[in-house]
Amino acid sequence: MKLIRIYFPVLLAALMLSVSRIPLHLGFLAFFAFVPLLWFFERRIYSARELLLAASVFTAVFILIVLSWISEVTPGGLFGIFIIYSLVYWLVFYAMQRISRVFPAWRYVAFASLLITFEYLQNFGETRFPWWNISYSLADYNLLLQALDLLGLAGLSLLVLISNILIFKLVTASGQLKQKKRIGLALLVLFGLWFGYGLYTLRTLPLQKHDARVFVMQPSIRQEIKWDEKAYAGILATYQKLSSKAAADGAKLLIYPEAAMPVYLLREPGEIGPLRKMMTENDLEIFTGFPDYRQAPETYHYPYYYYNAAALFKPEMQPVEPYYKNILVPVGERMLWLKTFPILWKLEFGQANWEFGTDLKWYRSGSFEFSPNICYEIAFPELFHRMAIPRKEAEFHKTDYLVNITNDAWFGTSYGPWLHGVMTRFRAIENRVQIYRSAQTGISMIVDPLGRTLASTKLFEQTNITAPLFTTKRIPLLRHIYKYPLVICLTALLLFVAAVITKREK
Repeated sequence: MKLIRIYFPVLLAALMLSVSRIPLHLGFLAFFAFVPLLWFFERRIYSARELLLAASVFTAVFILIVLSWISEVTPGGLFGIFIIYSLVYWLVFYAMQRISRVFPAWRYVAFASLLITFEYLQNFGETRFPWWNISYSLADYNLLLQALDLLGLAGLSLLVLISNILIFKLVTASGQLKQKKRIGLALLVLFGLWFGYGLYTLRTLPLQKHDARVFVMQPSIRQEIKWDEKAYAGILATYQKLSSKAAADGAKLLIYPEAAMPVYLLREPGEIGPLRKMMTENDLEIFTGFPDYRQAPETYHYPYYYYNAAALFKPEMQPVEPYYKNILVPVGERMLWLKTFPILWKLEFGQANWEFGTDLKWYRSGSFEFSPNICYEIAFPELFHRMAIPRKEAEFHKTDYLVNITNDAWFGTSYGPWLHGVMTRFRAIENRVQIYRSAQTGISMIVDPLGRTLASTKLFEQTNITAPLFTTKRIPLLRHIYKYPLVICLTALLLFVAAVITKREK
């Protein structure tokens, strides 16, 4: 009973934050989710053991509600995520408490900056897994998402945290009418500016409409037969049917999903034949995913480097330069730290052990230029900044549209594909660029620079979708200052270091 009383605020905070993330359309709970956690830290001082338990409770609730679909692929991986992030949250909670005790006037700055730092650092290292961002709770609120081109994910998370802090202060300012009025006014100004910018942008962003004739294919090939050689002929028949339908509807470019062609198209004679036939018979350009390999040195663990690849193919069959996936799913696509600990090559959990790609690619279809990315990479804003708005000499250049291909068949009918898919809206708004997303079994979609879904599929629907291409010349402010979260991280680090080396406590 005592444990429940102590940790109930942590449990409540985790529940509200988790429920705000899943497709129940309760994203508004994010504006209150951290209020119980603030109260938890204001109540008393906790031991390191108590903080570890609090972090474990917070992590376990979030994982069970938001990330449980990962167990469809790797139950062990889900447990590993629990262990790693329990320790990470323990460190965050410890730092919050230490700073609050030594510098009480800075406790709210520490609270916000430490959580933003945690979010930002998820983008780096081989264990990178940026699915915890508070901003994704706002997926249903396109009006609020417009501020992404100014502030990015970290900025929206910061606004949500500031809202929580103000609401907490409003609730705890008992009997202080003047203070409550000031806090209420601050909340009113915050949301007034936030909503106002969204309304202004939705009404004034200049968009140009083009008939690019880009189609997205969702073949809905079941995961259990996708790599079965006996099923390959049937898979090709599905592709031919959908390709012919797209051509009849006026398609110029048809986008296939990740690893749609489960053969070495560029390396083994004859494998390109079926794809060439579909292109020439339908007068189509096809962008598709496929595996690829290149010769490795004798010192490498395998004879070849293997890649998760994609490329644009044209009927005239010009030489193809593939895009190799830059960011691989930890453990799922490559075991961690293989270069540092070579003994880990011996561990086999069914992972592919792909190699990391190192370059971005741009392709031209008709008069339009696009840059591709694969699956998990859609979770990384900085990668999308470089694809959507690359720097050409001294100036930025705007890519016409982006292509994301993925295979979410692993996650069945869970809401994993939905959580993955909504990231498309965030990346489109951050860069003010249209994104065409082809998912093997769904959810495929086309999202314009305002974050509006122009077309989408249902899960396991077998179909093509298309929509006009919308472009804008506006270069978002975020593209110029996208590394500003480093300032927030530095603030958190300086506060923590100062608190650790200072003996004084209040």
